[in-house]
Amino acid sequence: MSMTSVTITVPAHLVPGGLPTPNAKAFGFNGFERSFVNSDKDEITTFAFFAPVASCTESQFNKELERYFWHFAKGTPFNMTKVFDDQTAKHHRCKYLNEQLIQENIA
Repeated sequence: MSMTSVTITVPAHLVPGGLPTPNAKAFGFNGFERSFVNSDKDEITTFAFFAPVASCTESQFNKELERYFWHFAKGTPFNMTKVFDDQTAKHHRCKYLNEQLIQENIA
């Protein structure tokens, strides 16, 4: 089972200014894109990782994600969708709190 892409959405007002661009290779991917979506309903920032390296693993990604979210305020909520090559996508509601990444599966 290999991850093929990961998309993370964060409420735009919770994304800190001066946030560095993540090193996609450290996350296990060759590609990264950050986008901002402004609508009447929500303003969100999307972080998309794509084009995985051959050795990309979910645990490697989660470890690097924990490091990256140190830039955010503790407890910042975000949604994450992980897509795998041999199963349906996994959807999580997450936050980084008390020095650990907390992930809750959502259907």
